[in-house]
Amino acid sequence: MPQRTSLIAVLIASVLTGCAPRPIETVSATPGTGPHTHIVCPTANMAADCAFAGGSGIQAAIDAAADGDTVQLRAGTYSATAVRDVPYRIHTIRGFVVIDGKRLSLVGEPGVVLDGGTGPRSTGIVVNRANLEVRGLTLTGFKFDVEEDEIYEGHGIFAMDSRVRLHDVTIEKYQKMGLTGRGDTILDVDGLRILDGHVAIWLHETAYLRLSNAVIRGNDSSAIAAYDNSTAHVANSVIDRNIDDGLYTEHDASIYVTNSIVVNNKPYAAHALGNSKIWLGYSALFGNENAMLTKDAASVRKGPNVIEQDPKLDAEYRQQPQSPLAGKGDPDFGTPVSSPSQIGLR
Repeated sequence: MPQRTSLIAVLIASVLTGCAPRPIETVSATPGTGPHTHIVCPTANMAADCAFAGGSGIQAAIDAAADGDTVQLRAGTYSATAVRDVPYRIHTIRGFVVIDGKRLSLVGEPGVVLDGGTGPRSTGIVVNRANLEVRGLTLTGFKFDVEEDEIYEGHGIFAMDSRVRLHDVTIEKYQKMGLTGRGDTILDVDGLRILDGHVAIWLHETAYLRLSNAVIRGNDSSAIAAYDNSTAHVANSVIDRNIDDGLYTEHDASIYVTNSIVVNNKPYAAHALGNSKIWLGYSALFGNENAMLTKDAASVRKGPNVIEQDPKLDAEYRQQPQSPLAGKGDPDFGTPVSSPSQIGLR
């Protein structure tokens, strides 16, 4: 862990604001002239421009799409009627929606829900060696058939050796992992909500997560669990009421957190094992059953302005008058730079 906290703050700021690629443009074009938009509706005959319908229609649209295309979902609920298996190491990831080896955007109108509570047991979205942008979706109710076997169901979004960008996505009431990064996956995530499930974010191998403006709440295991050589950079996010640790690292993994709210987690807000590292600065750390625990050669370090008193937030995690967080944010996120920025959601 770097000793000079200003350096790590600069690193976090750069990866979250300066290095992310521009999102794929969602455009509709005349056939033969460029990227296409493939419209999916929850039911047949819903609209004249719907070429695909129902849960199976999402996969059909993805299969028909070429690199650079967009699959757009009209408002409504989509449930799986079939699944597709993707092998990964010793496991098989069983997907409701599978993007394999393509560069696509998957965009939902307001009110789009992928529902795993009916139909075959599956994982919501499986991304394998692909480049995917996802916007405006809710994934709910994904369950497993057998809790411990080599078939992976019950996950929200499961990415392997891929580049994934998420914006305004909610994953809730899932039985295994909400968002998973495996292999060489890079996850650029903004506006994510992971609620009332098991492990919220699960990173392995060399997976890399950039997370901002997220709420991870009410899960019965870790909010962020990082293993092997994976890395997470977290800014302006809320980690609240998760059981089995808020932040957890093992092996040589690292998590860096700034401008965030880490409250009411059990048994630890931050828990590091092996040779792993957790750094937390410019953040609220309050109401957790225990603050920090390290074992082996691991380290958990507090940077500047870690506020360990009641942050005085409203139900939407916004600062109330006289909040001790006021004026204490990371200056590398300030406007202009070097001025205090906002701790918590932007």
